[in-house]
Amino acid sequence: MKALLALTPLLLAACAAPTPPIPNDSLAAECPHEVQYAPFGTESDTLADLKKRAEQRLQAIGLQAQWQAPEGQPFTDSDEDRERLRSLLAIVIPAYERYRPALLRHIGLKRLEFVKNLSVAGQLRRAMPAAERDSVVYADVGGPPACPAGIELRAHHELYHFIDHRLFGHYYPRDPAWQALNPAGAPYGAGGATAYGKNFQNLGHPQAGFVSRYALYGPEEDKAELFGWLLTPGYRERVLAWSAQDAALDAKRRFMEALLQRLEQEPLPQTPPVTSSTEPVT
Repeated sequence: MKALLALTPLLLAACAAPTPPIPNDSLAAECPHEVQYAPFGTESDTLADLKKRAEQRLQAIGLQAQWQAPEGQPFTDSDEDRERLRSLLAIVIPAYERYRPALLRHIGLKRLEFVKNLSVAGQLRRAMPAAERDSVVYADVGGPPACPAGIELRAHHELYHFIDHRLFGHYYPRDPAWQALNPAGAPYGAGGATAYGKNFQNLGHPQAGFVSRYALYGPEEDKAELFGWLLTPGYRERVLAWSAQDAALDAKRRFMEALLQRLEQEPLPQTPPVTSSTEPVT
């Protein structure tokens, strides 16, 4: 009996669900290290102080902050969690302050959700759209520091998935107007989730018409990637340089900039959501 009891903790440990691996910094090779972000709050801020600062800045652009999400864990008032939250807010909030409030209002975005250890389909992720609840979720997942500008790029990338859902009613549209801009025979992969767990490095401009390797994983990622690169300092300049020599990428850039201008000027029509293929994209 003693031997059986001694084995019980080992058996329970063996049955426990494995901890998802921390995502590698896929944009490390392309990181514009010259892009810097001001610290958010102060080291002496409590968790409540940090939340209040964030809520005030988001309120100024018409957004709410929420501090929980079904897919993640709330931050606590520990030293470690406060620093994790400060790092996240220092990048995500300035990213959203680049938008005109009219655009955020016109797409129906109401709140940003901030958590730690966001998990989607067993994968730790730094962000996800949640259009069904009028939100985008952002997370700190621990591990070594990632490229700060790369985190901002992801912030914009996930907002574009939210926009796609507003435009088409789901996250995986096959947009003929977009696909017509591709070079003849340009392939797409099986979706962004298939890039996870492979020590993937998201190199820029891998071939004509595409801003990054990740853009090749699907049309939804192609659009979100270009949107993210265009909106992020340090990356936008590269897109403009590549576009000057790449007619297909330039056409996509102009398409995206025209969409941005339209979103700033008029609300999107209400599109009924599609019940299939609605798992959040990456």
